[in-house]
Amino acid sequence: MFAEGYIGIAGTIGVGKSTLTMELAKALNFEPILEEVDGNPYLSHFYKDMKGYGTMMQVWLLNHRFRQHREFVSRISLGRIRGVVQDRTIWEDTIFARMLNQSPEKIISDLDYNTYLDLFDNMVLRELVFPQLLIYLDCKPDTAIARIKRRGRVMEQNIDPDYLISLQKNYYEFIQEMEGAGVRVLRINWENFMPISEVVRLVHEYSLKPSSFTKWVRPLRVDKSKLERDQTASVAQPQVVVKAA
Repeated sequence: MFAEGYIGIAGTIGVGKSTLTMELAKALNFEPILEEVDGNPYLSHFYKDMKGYGTMMQVWLLNHRFRQHREFVSRISLGRIRGVVQDRTIWEDTIFARMLNQSPEKIISDLDYNTYLDLFDNMVLRELVFPQLLIYLDCKPDTAIARIKRRGRVMEQNIDPDYLISLQKNYYEFIQEMEGAGVRVLRINWENFMPISEVVRLVHEYSLKPSSFTKWVRPLRVDKSKLERDQTASVAQPQVVVKAA
């Protein structure tokens, strides 16, 4: 099911989600829900040592967004606020976890990745609702990099362009999954910023489109049987003892 009055803003790092979140929330008289980048105790450590901090950063983000989600959905349902515009929803967390697991460096191990997804399912499957409308902002990776440099967050200045290219690809897959589940998705080319009045018009137009939720979007898992076989094989490897001459 979805929560009426819940709008999510999705897109790659640097596309301009936070700015649109603030402007759209003001135009709709909704409450903005921003990513708390400065409040993430793992983020700066992660950029210095991805493998050492990747798993715990994803767990922290999942827990933080889960708490945020439950709070604002409750406030909407009780009539305390008209609605919210959220900068990056909890549904997008699995994109980053999957990328870290599939990276050549295996930043998140198969074992940690499956544990994270089990936690995601246990929290999300029973508790959360889809946004009434998900807005996907799209731009070229080069454009995103230029915007990242302009906003000047020190921890983001060395982001690899290849990482943003991979992130964009994963976002395209994510958007298809959400559409397949019946979520209304408004795709906007954000190479050039659009007047907020036009975004508001599109929001009203797309919010009236039919929506039918057909399935739970279950994130892809690593084959557990293969994982167990690999672990068994690793343990069973014969020990080679080298004697001193």
